[in-house]
Amino acid sequence: MSLYLKDEDSDEFYFDYHRLLLENKMLYCAGYYLGANNSFVRLFTMTGRKYWVAQASCNYLLPDWKIHFSIQKQHLPQAFNLLSQLYFQMKLPYGLKAAYPDNFKDYENSWPEKMKGREITVYIFQYLTLVENKTTMKYNYDPSTDKVLSSKRVDCSHLVEDNDPYRSYDISIKDEIHLNRYLDFITRAEQLLEINFIETNGCALGDYPIGKYCSIRNEKFVVVNNELKYPPNYCGYNGSNDNDLSQRFNLNVYRKKRAAKKLLIPSGTILIISFILYFLNRWSGIEKSSFSS
Repeated sequence: MSLYLKDEDSDEFYFDYHRLLLENKMLYCAGYYLGANNSFVRLFTMTGRKYWVAQASCNYLLPDWKIHFSIQKQHLPQAFNLLSQLYFQMKLPYGLKAAYPDNFKDYENSWPEKMKGREITVYIFQYLTLVENKTTMKYNYDPSTDKVLSSKRVDCSHLVEDNDPYRSYDISIKDEIHLNRYLDFITRAEQLLEINFIETNGCALGDYPIGKYCSIRNEKFVVVNNELKYPPNYCGYNGSNDNDLSQRFNLNVYRKKRAAKKLLIPSGTILIISFILYFLNRWSGIEKSSFSS
């Protein structure tokens, strides 16, 4: 299943994982780019592109929360088509990506076992600076025993030149969206995946589970044995120990609040109608009494 769109200033725009891989070109429509490169099939905006560049410019030392969808590889094309269409239709402003198939063409790649459960990534943007985020965690890790021997917070301000990389790439706090929009996307995405019989690959190791398919993780870099790197799974879902978003991504609480809001509308309507009927009855009674007198 794929969606085809036309835009006055664009070529054909289609959500088709296989075709995007084979045609290997970047499509554009209504502010969104769609294509396949560097081991991922992506849907993104220019704001999303600036976000990636800004993160790279500061050595990924700003909090970098992401939503991961766990998808079995045989279902990844259909899952990407469904979720990218949904993302586009909901006008979310950054982007998402899906992994390439294993051993695609002559490119000898395969999705690493350590990344299992992160087959599709959705980006969360928070406007933060390195003024208030100048530290990360340092781990003393023993590979022979596969254990973390110790950890501590360390200053990393010497590793960056710009304390406000987002501003340098023309991204502002106005580009943030409320977390409820991500929760709405996740709720709809999980429903779409379930009704289309998409199978999960299990929650990624080191991620915080928030649904049947999805989890979240802060992928800000950490120091492991004096090397700055992507946080290994043993560091957990918030390896840099930043402000924890996990409790704000409680799907059950969000769904209950949404259901309660829906009930408030008819309840309010019933209350208004009751007041109207009450006053009409009062007025009718007054009119009758005046006629009888």
